[in-house]
Amino acid sequence: VALPRGPHSLPPPLLPYLEQFRRITLWLGDDLRAWEAAKLFARKLNAKRCSLVRPGEQLPRPLEALAMGLDLRRVLRGALPAAHKSIVSFRQLREEVFGELANAEQVAGVKWARFPELNRLLKGHRRGELTIFTGPTGSGKTTFISEYALDLCMQGVCTLWGSFEISNVRLAKVMLTQFAAQRLEEQLEQYDEWADRFEDLPLYFMTFHGQQNIKTVLDTMQHAVYVHDITHVVIDNLQFMMGHE
Repeated sequence: VALPRGPHSLPPPLLPYLEQFRRITLWLGDDLRAWEAAKLFARKLNAKRCSLVRPGEQLPRPLEALAMGLDLRRVLRGALPAAHKSIVSFRQLREEVFGELANAEQVAGVKWARFPELNRLLKGHRRGELTIFTGPTGSGKTTFISEYALDLCMQGVCTLWGSFEISNVRLAKVMLTQFAAQRLEEQLEQYDEWADRFEDLPLYFMTFHGQQNIKTVLDTMQHAVYVHDITHVVIDNLQFMMGHE
């Protein structure tokens, strides 16, 4: 099975077709991001029935391996079980440690194209990290964060926005203007062209507004991560998400 959207997205409509198989081997690519995606997909598909082909210099992506005449059966037989045990030795971690050292730039995260100073401070966007932006009312937090998120989104980072303070329509207008880098209200004949390009970004919005129950918001986030392979969540702002609790 080849993934139609590349090695970083497993569309939910594919999942039922994979239910019939007792064993699934994931071989997505030859870099660290593809390896991380393979582990994520294994969790979706039930890690107990999944095996992973670890990327490496001597093991390119499948199509290249086929062209090179490598023994694909042998590669598949050498795949590692995806299910993790409670205790591991360094021998089991050795190759992954080497991968982190050899792919230092990728481990550092996805760099912002528009904010070199932010790259210096945060080293890039990495999964599993929480960043909080603070500042007085009207200081431009939302405007900055919308462009910060747009920068990542344009590089293929699947993003979920939770805007509790302003409407999604207004937020989308700001982001579309930032995307087009011009005042579209003065050039409405170009709206459809820019909107078509903006629509193709892996960007989603939660429909909450005002103070919300935190469990409802977290359940929605969890669903988005599973269905849309979200790797970046923006909350604006924490006060509205927390409600009165």
